[in-house]
Amino acid sequence: MRILIVNNVKKEISRFTAPIEDILERINIQFRTIQYSNLLKTDLDSFNGIILSASPHGDDIVEHHQKYYQSVKSSAVPVFGICAGHQIIGRLFGADLIRGEEKEIGSHYVEIDRKDPIFKGYGKRFLVEQDHNDSITLPEDFILLAHSRKCRVQVMRHKFRLIFTTQFHAELSNRELILNFVDLAG
Repeated sequence: MRILIVNNVKKEISRFTAPIEDILERINIQFRTIQYSNLLKTDLDSFNGIILSASPHGDDIVEHHQKYYQSVKSSAVPVFGICAGHQIIGRLFGADLIRGEEKEIGSHYVEIDRKDPIFKGYGKRFLVEQDHNDSITLPEDFILLAHSRKCRVQVMRHKFRLIFTTQFHAELSNRELILNFVDLAG
């Protein structure tokens, strides 16, 4: 099993990728971390799954990063996007970017709308760490899995592919979701 971690910020910033690396190291999963700009030169099919990191500038990079993610859209490799990764995947598949209306910072509860294996071990409602100004609408080929009081699309899944995304920081407060994704990708 090999997982590709894509860093959506400058190379010297690892605060969003280091927790993901730690999760994978603890369960002895091989991984490789690359910069988003190297996606165009990476053979995605040599990985069992791809995890897209968050960014401190999610609202500024969503449109900028689209050109680098075209291969992710056409690949069959399972994907898990976190915060900015959630927004990037959403836009890639046709979602609208919502600026400032659904901002959340700190701990908030998320409500599960639809049961899914990604939520293995979770109840109907759970606490998450949020840090976003912007959010997205639900793309046409996605299913809404969870929402919060302020944000309509907290967790979504592609209807036909193993693509999951979370608006919140699963790498910080909900590591089990990443472990569940690794199980599903394997």
